[in-house]
Amino acid sequence: MSEADGMDEAVDGAMRTGLMVAARIGEQLARMREEEQRNIAAAEEQRARQLQERFDAQRAAARAQLAPTARDDWWDKATPQMIEQAHQTATAWKGYDPKAAQAAEHIRDQVQARYGIDVNNPGADEGSVSEALIRAQQARSEGETERNKAAAARSDEVVVSSAVAGANRQDDAAKRAQDEPAYDSPERRQGLAESLDGKGDREAVNSRLLADKHQGMPAAAAVAQKPSLAKTSKKAKQGGQAKTLERGGLER
Repeated sequence: MSEADGMDEAVDGAMRTGLMVAARIGEQLARMREEEQRNIAAAEEQRARQLQERFDAQRAAARAQLAPTARDDWWDKATPQMIEQAHQTATAWKGYDPKAAQAAEHIRDQVQARYGIDVNNPGADEGSVSEALIRAQQARSEGETERNKAAAARSDEVVVSSAVAGANRQDDAAKRAQDEPAYDSPERRQGLAESLDGKGDREAVNSRLLADKHQGMPAAAAVAQKPSLAKTSKKAKQGGQAKTLERGGLER
């Protein structure tokens, strides 16, 4: 046997093993499709619609993956791994999609014609198939774990970005509050006093300035000063009454 013949046999054996592994994984995926269909049938309307949309999206992705297998130029360049992946996808979906069923038949015909292998009975060594199947399942599990980590990382990024945006908005609001002049300030009251100077009697002007001062105060401060204002008003009233009595005595 020449070296080339030995290499051809090795490639042939690897391809047979790969096709059998692909078929078994495809059958596992087909059972998952069956479970998905049962879940859709048993779910409530809204949940069933969501599950059906996901199923349709998966089926569309499978169709897109299998579409190139209908072309001869794809087969001219296809590696064993590409053929095995296509066989796996077609096996998984042929019971649920007519296009996948057509692709499965075409793959069977092409593999038979080009490589002399029956995909339904590739004649691979069972021990090699078992080992390859374990490796393939481990790879799938690791890939799923990585996808979940990536999805969790994207979710964390969204949360962090939202928190940062909220903090920035608070900072901007605080800065605007610092930049805006306070309503009640000595300068503003002085300006108001000057604008009222000479307009009306002095008592009315003072009353206006006093009221304006309390309007500019915080609520607690304004309330705190109310007793003193009431006291002042009471004293003024008592003083007026005393003067009235005094004038009455003089008249007598």
